Amino acid sequence: MKRKGIYRKYIKRALDLTLSVPAFVVLSPVLLVTGLLVRVKLGSPVVFKQARPGLNEKIFYLYKFRSMTNETGEDGRLLPDAQRLTKFGKFLRASSLDELLELVNIIKGDMSIVGPRPLSIYYLPHYPARYRRRHEVRPGLTGLAQANGRNNLPWDDRFDLDIKYIDELSFKLDAKVILDTALKVVKRADVSVRGSTKVRDYGPYTILKEEGNGGTKMPGMRYSEIGSYFWLDDQEKRAPRDISWLPEAADACFAFSGRNAIDIVLKDILAGKKIRKVFAPSYCCVSMLQSFIDRGLDISFYRVDFKNGTFTYELPEAGENDVVLIMSYFGLNTASAHEAVSKLKSRKAVVIEDITHSLLTGEPASAESDYLVASLRKWFPVPTGGWAGKRKGSLAEKPDLDSNHAVAEKIAGMKEKYDYLTGRISDKEHFLLAQAKFDNDLIHVDKMLKIDDTSLEILKETDIEAVIRQRRNNARVLAEGLKALEGDVMKIPAIDPEQDTPLFLPVFLENGARDALRKYLIEHAVYCPVHRPEVMGAEAGLRENELSLICDQRYTEDDMRAIVSLILDWHKNFAG
Repeated sequence: MKRKGIYRKYIKRALDLTLSVPAFVVLSPVLLVTGLLVRVKLGSPVVFKQARPGLNEKIFYLYKFRSMTNETGEDGRLLPDAQRLTKFGKFLRASSLDELLELVNIIKGDMSIVGPRPLSIYYLPHYPARYRRRHEVRPGLTGLAQANGRNNLPWDDRFDLDIKYIDELSFKLDAKVILDTALKVVKRADVSVRGSTKVRDYGPYTILKEEGNGGTKMPGMRYSEIGSYFWLDDQEKRAPRDISWLPEAADACFAFSGRNAIDIVLKDILAGKKIRKVFAPSYCCVSMLQSFIDRGLDISFYRVDFKNGTFTYELPEAGENDVVLIMSYFGLNTASAHEAVSKLKSRKAVVIEDITHSLLTGEPASAESDYLVASLRKWFPVPTGGWAGKRKGSLAEKPDLDSNHAVAEKIAGMKEKYDYLTGRISDKEHFLLAQAKFDNDLIHVDKMLKIDDTSLEILKETDIEAVIRQRRNNARVLAEGLKALEGDVMKIPAIDPEQDTPLFLPVFLENGARDALRKYLIEHAVYCPVHRPEVMGAEAGLRENELSLICDQRYTEDDMRAIVSLILDWHKNFAG
């Protein structure tokens, strides 16, 4: 074991440099010719650059030769991989010539010759704790999974091999992987493309695996399940209302999604200044960072904790050329976040406040924030929906592309879920896959797509006071019902019934209890999300312990009592 530790810590990196530098020199003519062919056959840019999670999930930029076109459909989204992959692109992949530029990543220290393959940053929210271990070592040009089936293997088998590699890492294993991979490349074996086979993206795969079979319905539940995606029912249209519940701003607009709203704000900032650094909370999801990552901006994290019943912020030393993302959490204790905004503005930092969690609280936003952004899909049964506001002046650009055609499948999936809940259909795989695929594809949509007409109509028809009232009542039932567990196995934040409108009711459990409880709830058809589990170089902290209990307006107080009963049973029979 000691010898393996020495190899992992010292020898492996030395061997990477010893092999990759000469290889880069020797292969330079091949790299040059390949680059010229890519330019002629596929156009510019020749080099495909994409953010990937590396060692300890720190983000780096992977370099490959481009192998696909950038063709988009009418909805503004990139066409499926299988449709954009040309005959020449297939040759590049089958021969692994497209991977040769990763030698640069190895020389820089982002990667190793052998290790788990670096996958999309958008897979990070879906990894269970066991598979997060694949980031304990540098990612590799090839790995144990690639030497044993490449991307034809089922996801779980691939990740199991990644974990096996980490546990058994040695010089002998690395040598075997390199040899086996070379044989695969020579034979052009086990190469497949997403969309051309039954291989699915990992996000939709995990949703189907977790929710596809349903669970055992508990007595008292209104529907056959609680949680997961919103649905669209057959309810008659209501009289339109003003959307006056959104915070005041000098200029504002609706966007296709929350991440698109952030992109609109970032464009506005970049129109007037150069950004030195972006600071994001450690309790933060990758979708909030997409626009910054896509532009190659330097991102650092500041710590967020939950102490003495409130969220605390260890603020960065940010100045006038720095952007700070900040948010209050779950619609609780917004004053703490607003105090932090005041401190940041005293240092002249540019502040983007994400008010997604605090949208319907008494004080959703700080008056001192420069920009406000929100994802509306977290609150309402809308196919799409983000919002961006600027406190002073006008936004440089606003979304201007029609998006109605881009949400047809999403709307159909939302209606199909309602049919499932009301017993009209018995299979949920189709609508789960449609909705998970839509979420997965959000990273590819044109940032200038507007909110769709269906979503805007729903927002205008929504009785906000009724939403607030139901959410507050539901959260109260949960908090009171679980009071006996407070301080024993879980921590529950205090709720101000006059001000707080929870997005979810967060509870904090330690020593693996969070994942055990979540699994038990899933077995009983209650799907509670785990928010912001990505690390990306930040400290894990709260993300390992927090579970979001459903309390939204779709459900009754009896539904909340069913959740309480489940948690108490779990504690009695398993945790106790």
